[in-house]
Amino acid sequence: MKRPNFFILGAPKCGTTSLDAYLKSHPRIFTAVKEPHYFNTDDNYRLTADLPAYESLFADATDAHLAVGEASVRYLHSRDAVDNILRYNADAKFIVMARNPVAMAHAWHGQLVFNGEEDETDFAAAWALQDARQGGESIPRGCIDVSALLYGEFCCVGKQLARVYERVAAARVQVVLFDDFAADPGRVYRAVLRFLDAPDDHQPPGGFAVHNPAKVRRHFLRHARHALQPLARLKTALGIRRPFGISKRIEKYEGKSQPRAPLSPDFQRALAEHFADDVRQLESLLGRDLSHWRAPA
Repeated sequence: MKRPNFFILGAPKCGTTSLDAYLKSHPRIFTAVKEPHYFNTDDNYRLTADLPAYESLFADATDAHLAVGEASVRYLHSRDAVDNILRYNADAKFIVMARNPVAMAHAWHGQLVFNGEEDETDFAAAWALQDARQGGESIPRGCIDVSALLYGEFCCVGKQLARVYERVAAARVQVVLFDDFAADPGRVYRAVLRFLDAPDDHQPPGGFAVHNPAKVRRHFLRHARHALQPLARLKTALGIRRPFGISKRIEKYEGKSQPRAPLSPDFQRALAEHFADDVRQLESLLGRDLSHWRAPA
């Protein structure tokens, strides 16, 4: 078995699903089923609980694959994941995808609602619940890990990237900004291929379509998804991972793309102020002006 030598750490809602899909299509790259979440031992969202189960995800990787990897978007938030990965493969490379945290937090809330992990559908109201939830109150029945609901902390990518750089040489970290990826996915994709030492003359057969866009659940199936959450938590605790189970079938048929409702100007200003210092930290780490992220849209 070939061990993975690169990891897409996150962050969520920053284009990780699209990049993973593009890389899967490359004949010299192997990526496992997305989101195994094995190395984040400090939270409850471990979807693959033991090493044999994890390594079985790479059983089809061959010597033809120059790069072997996986994408688990909660690794970046985890304090343990990078250290665990380095103990597993000291030479691993890391890809980190970042986004304006105001947009990221809004999108992450929508994803959690879609997943059945968040029961407050209004983002402003969910944001206001963070202190209560940190204290163990108002936790949705479908929530697997409470830290995901603490949007103001979970979406501080600057602080999380700083932790990566404390442990990994910058030459082994590729940072992709969502703005760049959305504007020219082909250019970013080729840069990632060069980072992985894979031929950069390949283009995904389906082009650079967007994967995992904003979507909502049809109301009559949302209840079925919530009803399955206790089973999902039990499967997680037992280390059972079946990507094509009932909940995935429901997801296939109930999801429909839909833009998120816009945020009020006052709420946007409050979010921008909350994340301003983290954006400054990211600017310093990347040597790039992101001042437009610190101003409300």
